Amino acid sequence: MQPFRTLLQPKTQFIGTEELDSLFEEAKAIIIQKIQRGMEIVDKNKPTCMATEGWHLIVATTKALHMCIKQTILSRTGWKVTLVGSHFTSPAESRYAPIEGEALAVVDALNKARHFVLGCPNLINAVDHKPLLKVFSDPNPRLRNLKEKTLKYRF
Repeated sequence: MQPFRTLLQPKTQFIGTEELDSLFEEAKAIIIQKIQRGMEIVDKNKPTCMATEGWHLIVATTKALHMCIKQTILSRTGWKVTLVGSHFTSPAESRYAPIEGEALAVVDALNKARHFVLGCPNLINAVDHKPLLKVFSDPNPRLRNLKEKTLKYRF
């Protein structure tokens, strides 16, 4: 990938060469191979852990939500990462109370990972915000709406 890095600079003019074309095809083949190998590992019947984090984390002065989906595998490592994602909050979302933001992170993660977790019988939702255990029975309309978005998932 090193030859492509110089092309990412703003003032560099792109000039296609046979060397770049062959390197591009080689990189594409490697990426496709890794994706195919990774997709073969995903199994909805295995225990799956969805971890959300990041409410009030500052990333370039913008608040962000982060998530990671892991699945158990038969090895010494125990868990294998199958999906990682993030979401920059909108101006309205950035003003949510911390508990509402944590609930939003769960909803966002479930929606982004729906192909991995929808119908998964062994889904673990790992959060580090204990009030979320009670949050989905709260009469707060915003929290209730967030809860409704998670009802199709089993965790």
